[in-house]
Amino acid sequence: MIFLHTSSFSRVGLLLVSFFGLLNASADEELVLSKGVEEFLDHYCLSCHEEGTEKGKIRLDHLPSLTLKARLELLNKVQEQVYLGEMPPKKKDQPEDSEREDLLAWVSSELEKHDASTLEEKMSYHGYGNYVDHEKLFNGEVGEKAFTPSRRWMVRPAIFEERVKDVFKLEARDRAQTLYGVTNPFVLPERAGIRDYANTTLDGGHLLVMLTNAKWIAEKQTFAARHQGVDRGKIEFPNPKDKWYPAKTPETFELVILKKSSPSDEELLAAIQTQFDCVLQRRANNEEEVRYLELTRNAIELGGNVAGLQQMLMTVLLESEFLYRLEFGDGEFDEFGRQKLSPREAGFAIAYALGDRGPDSGLVEAAQAGRLQTKEDFEREVRRLLADEQYYRGAIDPSLNGKHTKSHETSHPRLVHFFRDFFGYRSAIRIFKDTTRSGGFYSNPCRGSTQTPGFLVIEADRILDWHLQTNGNVFEKLLTGDQFFVYHDKDNEAGQKLIETWREAWEQLKDTNWKTEPEKVIAGHPRFFDGNRSFPIRGNQSVSDFFCFMYFFEETFGRGRTPFTTIPWAHGYAYHHSPFYNLPRTPSIGRYYQASKKGFQGFDEREFWDYPVEQPFQIQNRKGLLTHPAWLIAHSLNTTTDPVKRGRWIREKLLAGRVPDIPITVDAQVPEDPHFTFRERLEGVTTKEECWKCHRQMNPLGLPFEIFDDFGRFRTEESREHPDNLIAVATEHNGANTYKTSPIDSSGALTGSGDPKLDGEVGDALELIDRLAKSDRVRQSIIRHAFRFFMGRNEFLSDSQTLIDADKAYLDSGGNFKEVVVSLLTSDSFIYRKPTPSNQ
Repeated sequence: MIFLHTSSFSRVGLLLVSFFGLLNASADEELVLSKGVEEFLDHYCLSCHEEGTEKGKIRLDHLPSLTLKARLELLNKVQEQVYLGEMPPKKKDQPEDSEREDLLAWVSSELEKHDASTLEEKMSYHGYGNYVDHEKLFNGEVGEKAFTPSRRWMVRPAIFEERVKDVFKLEARDRAQTLYGVTNPFVLPERAGIRDYANTTLDGGHLLVMLTNAKWIAEKQTFAARHQGVDRGKIEFPNPKDKWYPAKTPETFELVILKKSSPSDEELLAAIQTQFDCVLQRRANNEEEVRYLELTRNAIELGGNVAGLQQMLMTVLLESEFLYRLEFGDGEFDEFGRQKLSPREAGFAIAYALGDRGPDSGLVEAAQAGRLQTKEDFEREVRRLLADEQYYRGAIDPSLNGKHTKSHETSHPRLVHFFRDFFGYRSAIRIFKDTTRSGGFYSNPCRGSTQTPGFLVIEADRILDWHLQTNGNVFEKLLTGDQFFVYHDKDNEAGQKLIETWREAWEQLKDTNWKTEPEKVIAGHPRFFDGNRSFPIRGNQSVSDFFCFMYFFEETFGRGRTPFTTIPWAHGYAYHHSPFYNLPRTPSIGRYYQASKKGFQGFDEREFWDYPVEQPFQIQNRKGLLTHPAWLIAHSLNTTTDPVKRGRWIREKLLAGRVPDIPITVDAQVPEDPHFTFRERLEGVTTKEECWKCHRQMNPLGLPFEIFDDFGRFRTEESREHPDNLIAVATEHNGANTYKTSPIDSSGALTGSGDPKLDGEVGDALELIDRLAKSDRVRQSIIRHAFRFFMGRNEFLSDSQTLIDADKAYLDSGGNFKEVVVSLLTSDSFIYRKPTPSNQ
């Protein structure tokens, strides 16, 4: 039986399928249209969907004559289009709410007879959250009490990794251990937006991977005992890269492994309880003890103590509870049919809302002592963990750690993860760019490094985390702030100290004969070079390295500029992306070594960056993350900008709007034409009537960003990159060709802000962003996305008070995002569970 959660529907969906008393109708009875349904179809639908018109290849005048399969498919389309408000079209006469209700109830009853409705499942998917009426969510008219349906929530990839480490009881630095034999069976979808939803389930692929994982883990758990007394140097490992194993096997396991005879029931039960504690962090109950004791005893009889023990260890690791988060509620039902999370469930729910690690000792103690039941209990623990600077501390995105890049670390990575998912700028790593079009400054990910987009993503992470740490008006600052981190590989204090050391050396050495007598100068100033880590001069390369430093200083200090705090000839130097912020370049990696070669005639003239050691710093023509190169590249195509993608992001993420997906029959390509700009070509194909009904929601919001090219560079002219427009071929290696240009038209319009004073034409992206930042609807839309992130589901109308309270918490705190988190994690939506027909 399909269950459409009534709170997720606007008023048109409040009538249940029993409205017409048709639930028990026979599956093969003739379809009967009531008079009201016939009148609805005739007045609102048939003019476009009968024989001879059939818009969208949909006919509704022959419903009774269709086969059952075809009829159910068509009714599902009707249900979705009417419920989502897509039909009748906006320009047509609109039915009264009561008329919609009656039609939806009839359609639902027909689908319910065959358990054939697909709408409920769709409404739980990412991308459908905005179909819940925004005004009703925030105007206070909804009185229904909030809850989350009881659920099994599959763990996200990072939680799985932490759970495996918990099996081995790893602590502190040991948690950084790479577990080569474990393959993470879970992958979050690659898309911008909240990706971790409680609507996916285990499949055969997950379980096959877990069988291999469980075998590896069980072998490692028993390894030390099985090799007791063996010289580690003489142990042969199947995988040379996989020589790690825990220093000690748990005593209860060791007893079974080393015992010559069959273990007693008490000894086996002790081992079973140990494994339950390692894997599930609880004790096995009486029924589980009986079942696992029989399993272990039988396995030992067949394969011996070691094989039998490992079979038990593997079976516990395959318990669904290890791969799921269970949230069913416990205790008495309240008058609204809800149950609170059990203290154990609450501990895990809070821990995983704030990070990827399970409950800390404080949460465990609170749950065991009965101090995790009230809203005040939840708030105390949430605030305690938010104030803890160490428990969750770690890299924001370890996958960015490579040869040249290192992910930014912070105390609460998961808070940053929300905004990363929301803005979606990490997708820049998946956009392939032509290096020559960038002038040679862009490098695509390769050979274990995320290269240019990796640097840009890390820098976006840093500015995001900086705003979260400084706090106050976080949403507005993320949209309008003009402070950025670029090349900031040392903290401000360390960077200033290094520059002072270099500057002192330059002032002392610049008037010496360093160009003609380098060895004498080096020998005469030992305090600058002997063991000084600021001047890594290597043995017989000392003169060459000395020249590198001195010419480096001459081109920076000597010209009134501050050098970047990493020498450009350092091994693996890959900092070349400053031009994407419209900042001057930095020297290439081989520039200064040529100074020590015979015949050196001096350097070509270059304008290098005057590096700001104190960061973040202001950059002109930038305003918040929507003008950060990482976001702009992520929302671009391989060779052009993408105003449609940029506009859709703003409509859906900031304005709580809805844009249907591209129909599969539409070829969404912008034609090549050397005589027109990209905007002109885009408008030529999207302003047609059949396209404009969707593109009017996106184009006017995305086109103002044409002041930035597809590399994120600010511009006033567009280079019309086509052979017919070629002016000059590049002379530099990987240089960009020169083409004819056209002035940028960045005009657009803001609609749907919720404030008539803000809606209207805009001149460019900077003006658009300023208006968006002043919109209540934008702030509330971000709150809605935060709800989805921390709840793992789309909002229902019954979550109205939860959202209103979170919005109020943000405003009352002066824009403190942590107060939003506290409000959400102490709400009825978070604390209460309610069984529904679909999860019973």
